[in-house]
Amino acid sequence: MPALFTFPTRILFGNGVHRHLPEELARLGVHRPLIVTDPGLMEVGIATEVAAQLPCSTVFSDVLANPTEDNVLAGLESYRAGECDGVVGLGGGSPLDTAKAIRLMTTHPGSLADYDLTTGGLDRITPDMPPMAAVPTTSGTGSEVGRGTLIQLRQTGRKTIALSPHLLPSVALCDPELTRGLSPALTAGTGMDAFTHCIESYLSTTFHPICDGVALEGLHYVSKGLEAAVMDGSNMQAREALMMGALLGGISFHKGLGVVHSLSHALGAEGRAHHGTLNAILLPHSLRFNREAAFSRLTELAARLGLGRAGEGPSHLITLTELVLARLPLPRRLGLVEGLRHDRIPEYARLAMLDHCHRTNPRPCTQADLEALLDRAW
Repeated sequence: MPALFTFPTRILFGNGVHRHLPEELARLGVHRPLIVTDPGLMEVGIATEVAAQLPCSTVFSDVLANPTEDNVLAGLESYRAGECDGVVGLGGGSPLDTAKAIRLMTTHPGSLADYDLTTGGLDRITPDMPPMAAVPTTSGTGSEVGRGTLIQLRQTGRKTIALSPHLLPSVALCDPELTRGLSPALTAGTGMDAFTHCIESYLSTTFHPICDGVALEGLHYVSKGLEAAVMDGSNMQAREALMMGALLGGISFHKGLGVVHSLSHALGAEGRAHHGTLNAILLPHSLRFNREAAFSRLTELAARLGLGRAGEGPSHLITLTELVLARLPLPRRLGLVEGLRHDRIPEYARLAMLDHCHRTNPRPCTQADLEALLDRAW
C-alpha cells in the first residue's frame, strides 16, 4: 500500500494578521459567521474586538476549558438562530475544537459519538461543511492546523476525538500579538503542549518523514521561545517563535502521538486539569517508559538537539525535559494538580486505553503499564 499524506491548508502568520479576518471570510463566501470563543476572551476584550470587525456575526462564548457535548449543542443552536453560514474559532484549543465540532454537526446527522474515530467515525465525515477560520490566542494545541476535535462526551464518558482531513480549518490566522497577555503559567502550559507534540510525533511509529522534519523544526522554535516568553510576556520575538513552534507541532502530529496524550486525555476527562500541564508532567516518565523501544529515535533526536551521542543521548533528552519543567511555573507531580485522585489511577488508565493516541506509541501499552506510569508520575 502506498503512504498517504494529508497536510494543512491556507495559513496567515505574523503580528496583526487577525485583522485580515474579514477579507479571508469574504474570500470563503462567509457573511454571517458564528464566532466561537470563551468567557476569558470576552472579558479581556479580544473577542469583542474581533466581533466588531464582523458586524453580521453571532458570538457564542459558552465554552468550558475542557469542552463538552453540551457546549457544542448550545453553539449549534446559536449557529442556527443566527442563520450563520460559517464558523470562526477564536481562542485556545477548547474554542477551536468546539468550533470544529459545531461545524461538523451543522451538516452531519446524529450525535458526536457517531463520529468517534475509535468506532469508525472517520469514514462517516464528509466534506459537506461550512467554511471555518481558526484564530488561535495561545501557542500550544496546534488545533488551528489539526484534523481533529476533542470533546468530552456523555455517551463515551471520556474525551473523544472526531478526526478527518475535512475538519481542517479553511484558513488559520496565527497572530502572536494575541498571545501577549497570556499569564506565565498559561504560556508555560500551552508551550509544553507544543513541546510534547513535537517529541511524541517524532517518536510515533507511523511512517511520515515529512512530519518528522516538521517536528524537528517545531522543537527548535519551541525551545527558542518557551522560557523567554514565560519570563517576559512582552518579548514578541519569543512569542513569535513559540507560536510558530506550536503551529509546526500541530502539523507534525498528523503523524500520530503517544502515551502522554492518551494519559492526559484520560486525566483531563473530569474537566479540571490543564491539558498542556498534564503533558509536561507526564513527558519525562513516558520517555523512560519508551526508552528501549524508541532508543534509536531518541538517540537521533538527542543528537539533533546537541545533547550527546550514542547511549548517552536518550538519558540526556529525558533530563532536558525534567529541567525544562523545573524552570517553568508548573507543578512537577500529578499529585499537585487540583482535582486528580490517586485512588482513581485504575480508572484513568482504563480511559487511556480507550484513547487512540497510544496506538502509535513506540512501546505497546497495557492497562497495568499505564497504572504504573501514572503512579511514578504522582
